[in-house]
Amino acid sequence: MRLSVLIKTYNEGGKIAKCIKSVLDSVRGIEGGVEIIVADSLSTDDTVEIAKNYDVKVVQLRAIEDRGCGSGVQLGFQHSSGRYVYLLDGDMELQPGFLSQALELLESDVHLAGVSGLLRDRTTRNWFERQRNNYKPTTPGEVACLHGGGLYRRNAIENSGGYAGNRNLQAFEEAELGFRLRSQGWRLVRLPVVAILHTGHTGTTRSLIGRLWRNGRVASGGVFLKLALAQPYRFDAIRMFIHPLATLAYWLIWLVSLILVEDWRILAGLAGFGLLVYACLVFKKRSFRDAAISMLLWHLAALGIIRGFTLRNLHSPNAEIPSVVLKESEPEVAAVREKLPSTLAIEPKRISTANY
Repeated sequence: MRLSVLIKTYNEGGKIAKCIKSVLDSVRGIEGGVEIIVADSLSTDDTVEIAKNYDVKVVQLRAIEDRGCGSGVQLGFQHSSGRYVYLLDGDMELQPGFLSQALELLESDVHLAGVSGLLRDRTTRNWFERQRNNYKPTTPGEVACLHGGGLYRRNAIENSGGYAGNRNLQAFEEAELGFRLRSQGWRLVRLPVVAILHTGHTGTTRSLIGRLWRNGRVASGGVFLKLALAQPYRFDAIRMFIHPLATLAYWLIWLVSLILVEDWRILAGLAGFGLLVYACLVFKKRSFRDAAISMLLWHLAALGIIRGFTLRNLHSPNAEIPSVVLKESEPEVAAVREKLPSTLAIEPKRISTANY
């Protein structure tokens, strides 16, 4: 099997049909065998029923406690067999031509582990979508990780831990995979073409912030850091969370000052420093509101780090996740047999990524 497209879903009933159709259109004409796998995290809407109407394989978690972003990725990966795997969310739509271009690049450069393109939100309804459209990792070039999905070389994943998504992570699974691959000498590239249209959430900024805390995703920062400290990419992980870690240090200085130092000038200086940071953010973002939300999220992430570090009984990321196959794909459509002889070797041709 040349290619596996893994679609991670949870309550994507209003979006999954467009997602699957975009994948079916994108894989048309790709030779060597293609499979499409919908990996569902026990959706409570009609996501699974809609997916079953298409020529795709549908698999699902057995236990609610396994639900999460990392486990959703790994669920699809453990049921796949492609030499290349594309990781996709159920609220995304693949754009025509990107898969073929990414496959060509991966097969031409044996040092590349993954390729993605640009992500574009269909609408901008909240702070998170505005930030994502302006976020540096959505620009082309060689990158540390592939936000928004991407096409990966299977043997790179298998040689860098053996799993595509750490099942303990409710978020940051793409960053963990990227850091892990790069620590083993692999490269990741984002092409200067739109690969994904993203529908996203309909919630307001306030409701999404509340959801981050209630569903436990905010604790993923702590879990990520806890796991990363024993890995060669520990310093990359620390830099990624530098703002919430600095916020924790700020809290600690406040606590020590309140308990041990009876000098109001120190407390006034700390308060003034906090206001100075806010003022710098306002200048950078050109918005009082955006600066306030950024600082709020730093504090929320700092709490999440504490919460994540206290979690116990984490699973081995290599342990198979209990699951059930709800529907097999139609063999004549989604599991086309290899057209290339198994002994055929693809002669790599170097494609420069210097200008990507």
